[in-house]
Amino acid sequence: MKSKNRSDTAGVVSASEKETVSGRSSISKRSTPKFELQMGRKWAVENQVGEKNLVIDDCDAKQSVYVYGCKNSVLQVKGKVNNITIDKCTKMGILFKDIVAACEIVNCNSVEVQCEGSAPTILIDNTSGCQLYLGKDSLETSITIAKSSEVNVLVSGAGPDGDWAEHPLPQQFVHTFRDGQFTTSPVSHSGGL
Repeated sequence: MKSKNRSDTAGVVSASEKETVSGRSSISKRSTPKFELQMGRKWAVENQVGEKNLVIDDCDAKQSVYVYGCKNSVLQVKGKVNNITIDKCTKMGILFKDIVAACEIVNCNSVEVQCEGSAPTILIDNTSGCQLYLGKDSLETSITIAKSSEVNVLVSGAGPDGDWAEHPLPQQFVHTFRDGQFTTSPVSHSGGL
């Protein structure tokens, strides 16, 4: 309250201060694309735009894949990896075979993820528009969704020419596909009753 009635603070911003503030916001920062194996353990796929033929062939179960900031691109992971994390991607497609631990989809918009092999856990967090395709070997997958909207899971039909059955899933539940249908249970936190 001391400065309320002070006459020496006018509260007016000078013209030179306005120019420096507006000058900073007009600079656009464009990150360089990355597609590399880092320290033999982590595949970094970052800032790819419009790349439809990104392929990781030479991978093993001890390696992880981190996809960040990609737009309008498609990535294929042809081997078995430990985990895949998709972060801040828009209109991104991921096709993978097998995962040891989990596939995480965070802060994304309009992504399509297809699992051809097995994945024990798929986590979807803060994502708008996710199409998840599960093959015959991934029907035991546990799916956890939080703070996300427009999540649809497509399950392959019986037979070689079976149609995909689409299942919209709500958030804050764990969904498990068993005996031809999804079983839904609320997320339980440790220490809760």
